[in-house]
Amino acid sequence: MTTTQIRQLPAPARKGAGRRSAARRGFASGRTGRTLLGAGTVVAVFAVWELLARTGAFPPGSIPPGSSVLGEFVTQLGMGEFWQTLWNTVSVALTGLLLIVLIASPLALLIGLVRPVQESVWFVTEFLKPIPPVALIPLGLLLWGPSPGMKLFLIVFGAIWPLLTQLIYGLKEINGVSADMARSYRLGRWLTISRLVVPSILPFALTGLRVSASIAVIVAVVTEMVGGAAGLGQSIVVAQSAGALAEMYALILAAGLLGLLINAAFRGLEKPLLFWHPSVRQEGNL
Repeated sequence: MTTTQIRQLPAPARKGAGRRSAARRGFASGRTGRTLLGAGTVVAVFAVWELLARTGAFPPGSIPPGSSVLGEFVTQLGMGEFWQTLWNTVSVALTGLLLIVLIASPLALLIGLVRPVQESVWFVTEFLKPIPPVALIPLGLLLWGPSPGMKLFLIVFGAIWPLLTQLIYGLKEINGVSADMARSYRLGRWLTISRLVVPSILPFALTGLRVSASIAVIVAVVTEMVGGAAGLGQSIVVAQSAGALAEMYALILAAGLLGLLINAAFRGLEKPLLFWHPSVRQEGNL
């Protein structure tokens, strides 16, 4: 709305439009402020890291200066071996995430909608959830050796629970009154699923998928470090064994940035997919 159009509105409308414009400006400035504050914090952390490393505050030969790590990270970005190592980790994590979706979706429907199934499997799921995937690395090595199959097994086992749990919660959030209304209006199975079931579980599913994706990357890297499969984790261990500390920390930095990018990608999907959700609509109206 232009300034001329606002002037032509009645007084209450002009006040409302002015408040919305001020709110948008405040939201934009607040978002810019948070971005600058976050970037400034990162710079401050690296500056403190550099100072402590240069003054000998760290034990000798344990932590190189931050500038050396950043320089090595830039060097790694120009090496094809680094990108191959990164792909070894990302490809298995994405494959595991796809398998998690294919397994968790029908399983959540059975557990959430069929009471006998829910009563039958609750003890098994509650027993399996606390088991750390790292504890099953010996089993994976016995079955598949240090291979992508071993990583895939541990990723699915360790990262399926957030998505499965969130899908079950989403199914439980379906309003009984809405379901009765859909039946009374005879919407049919397709309209009921597309207009009621999917909008009810989609916010839960995206949250669970984002958490499962982060866990999948963590499990992949840890499995590579302990189990010896190819990927970022194995390269970190090799660099540490060779005494290449700058390279080791650069690869650790790459693993952290990978998790950050995956989390940001899933957060970016939430806005177009949940444009109708009250939280997204309220944010867009600011």
